[in-house]
Amino acid sequence: MTPRLPAIAALLCLSLSGCSAVTVGSAQPAERAPLTSPDALPALLLSAPDVGAALASDDVVVTTDVSKAWNDSAHFADVNCLAIAGAAQQGVYASTGSTAIHGQVLREAPTAPAWEHYAVQAVVSFPSAQAASDFFTASQRGWAQCSNRELNYAQPIGPPQVWSVGQTSTDRGVLAVSRVQQSPQRWACQRALTVHSNVAVDVEACSLDGPTAAASAIAGQIAGRLPSA
Repeated sequence: MTPRLPAIAALLCLSLSGCSAVTVGSAQPAERAPLTSPDALPALLLSAPDVGAALASDDVVVTTDVSKAWNDSAHFADVNCLAIAGAAQQGVYASTGSTAIHGQVLREAPTAPAWEHYAVQAVVSFPSAQAASDFFTASQRGWAQCSNRELNYAQPIGPPQVWSVGQTSTDRGVLAVSRVQQSPQRWACQRALTVHSNVAVDVEACSLDGPTAAASAIAGQIAGRLPSA
């Protein structure tokens, strides 16, 4: 696939992650809200200023807009932890029954001398609320198995990036995990996932400013745009 970020960026898709944590909430129960059609997905994503506000940056812009999942599996040896490596991954959704996806990459403008913030926001539709709920439950188990450990992300040139993954948690229906890059830079990232009716909201947010909870904030705001019962 075409790298979402320059050089080091394409491998930046690991978030400050976590271990098998305590569940403090669950995704919305099946069939309580109207189903969302695939053509409604693009309008659910936040504007660049809203994503920037979550990242504490006024400079992020949309650099990529897609209607298919990303495939970073070639860079990542442990495919069982691909969901920790980045949002909306092809290998994560391949056998889930998902019906459509829309996603964006946001960061400082390509003309900027450097970039310090990065986010992927994606929404994925399923044929039913139960299918989305089942995906969320499976993700809780899968993310937990990849927590409290180091993950390596291969680079085209040079040694792999090394990330320390934290512990997973589920709070108010949002599954989250953080990770910190150990080398060569010190990016701090968070992954977040929530489901509402038949839609999964899949987000990654990264910053050079230190640990961030921006992915959870973005996911919660997107979920708030979905129709309620």
